[in-house]
Amino acid sequence: MLKKEILGWTLYDLADTAFSALFITFFYPVFIKVYLGGNEFHIGLAMGLSLFLSAIFVPFIGAWSDALGKRKPFIFLFTTLCVAATVMVAFSNLFWALVLGLLASFFYHAALDVYDALLITISTQKTIGKISGLGVAFGYLGTILSLGMAFIILSLLGWENKLSIQTILIATGLFYFVFSLFLFAWTPEHLPGRKVALGRGARQAFHSLMDSFKKVKKNASVWFFLLASLLYTDGMNTAIIFLYLYGREQLGVTVQQFLPIFAVMAVGAGLGALLFGKVADALTPRKTLLILVGVWICVILVLLFKTTFVTYIASGIIGGAALGGIWAVTRPMLLSLVAKEKAAEYLGFQGLTEKLSGVFGPIVFGWLVVHSGYTAALLSVIVFFIFGFGILLRVPDKI
Repeated sequence: MLKKEILGWTLYDLADTAFSALFITFFYPVFIKVYLGGNEFHIGLAMGLSLFLSAIFVPFIGAWSDALGKRKPFIFLFTTLCVAATVMVAFSNLFWALVLGLLASFFYHAALDVYDALLITISTQKTIGKISGLGVAFGYLGTILSLGMAFIILSLLGWENKLSIQTILIATGLFYFVFSLFLFAWTPEHLPGRKVALGRGARQAFHSLMDSFKKVKKNASVWFFLLASLLYTDGMNTAIIFLYLYGREQLGVTVQQFLPIFAVMAVGAGLGALLFGKVADALTPRKTLLILVGVWICVILVLLFKTTFVTYIASGIIGGAALGGIWAVTRPMLLSLVAKEKAAEYLGFQGLTEKLSGVFGPIVFGWLVVHSGYTAALLSVIVFFIFGFGILLRVPDKI
């Protein structure tokens, strides 16, 4: 039986993954495009700018949390702000929906990074992998449960109307908030409170980040890997954001048709994480990542040259498995390139890279859809993957 502190931590993963699935991937793009008169460029700009702001401010927020020795106040603040922005989107016009969607995504990432840091305080060196895996598993469970909630709402209110989408946006915020409460009730911080003023803590955070940056830039292999990771993850983030809209615009896929497809993709991502984690142990993380990025290139090429309902579903499932695999293998790859005592510093920069990787792809994709169509936009995604693949070839298997 799980300890309450661990269960509380994993339930937060269930909560925030549901937000990512329902809001970012599915219903926010639908609301903007179908019911508020926006387009793909608007969506890409909102999501891209939110990740740009996250890349600038979230590492500082994490370092500030370290300096103060406090996690839960930061998590509660940004979770509540994310929930509020999510709910308010449902009552907004196009302009405010874009602004609030940007803020909701930013607050989500701000809470998530501080939440991740709690893992160290509730685990030991022997249990950290197991507990982290439980968090991932609960995250996929959150996706399935939230899709079930959306199914009930749509079945009651209708599958293709504005009221249904508004209700789902409100329900998404409430789902996130309710399941996050277990973390605040059950999971202690286990951190010594530091009597540091907020201003002094902020200054300490800034100097800590600068010191870490100076150390990281000396490792050329890590820089090549982070650049490769930025590029291929940018391609994945773009595909995730526009997954449903592409099917809707090119194939006429309805919300009712996509809901079970999305659930199967989520299961595929979970299985992919388990499978390719083992493959990485056998082949090395670098070789596994090369295979997975190659799979993504093939998936996009299939959609580019033969877009049918069958290839759309197959590409989604295979791409989902590759997505889960890449998330599972990226951190072991980074850790193979650094000394163990420097692991925390370098993982922080990996998190920064993941945020930057969502900036350019969605904006470029959205602009190309509006001005040239989906074919040109898909070609841009392939370019990100190919450049990421090429740079990854230059990275050694280990130090």
